[in-house]
Amino acid sequence: MNIVLAAHTREVKTALYLALNATFDVTVVATAASTAELVSYCHAFLPDVAIVETGLPGRSLREVLGDLETVATPRRVLIIGGDDASSLANEFDRTELLRDTDQLTAILPDLDLENGIR
Repeated sequence: MNIVLAAHTREVKTALYLALNATFDVTVVATAASTAELVSYCHAFLPDVAIVETGLPGRSLREVLGDLETVATPRRVLIIGGDDASSLANEFDRTELLRDTDQLTAILPDLDLENGIR
C-alpha cells in the first residue's frame, strides 16, 4: 500500500511516519507540508491512501478534498484532526476520520481501498 503523508506539525508527522514504517506492506512515497504539495504528490505518485492532518497551509482542505474526489487516486483519504476533521470526513465519500496513530495502525491491515474500513 502506497501512502502520501501530509502533515504540518512535526510531532504528528514523526509519529505517523514511524508508525507507518513499522507497518507491513506500507510504503510512504511522499510527505507533504502544504495542500499544494499534497495535490502534486497525489498526482505524481498515485498513492492508494493519503493521510492528511487538518490545518495544512495553502488552499482550504475542503477545496482540495473536493478536487481529489474527481480523480482516481488516492482511493482513500484518512483525516487527522479535531472537530473540523469530522465534518470533512462526513462530506466526502472516500474520506474517513482518524483520532490517533494507534487507530491508524489498527485499521491499516483491514483497509478496503474500494469501500472503506472493513
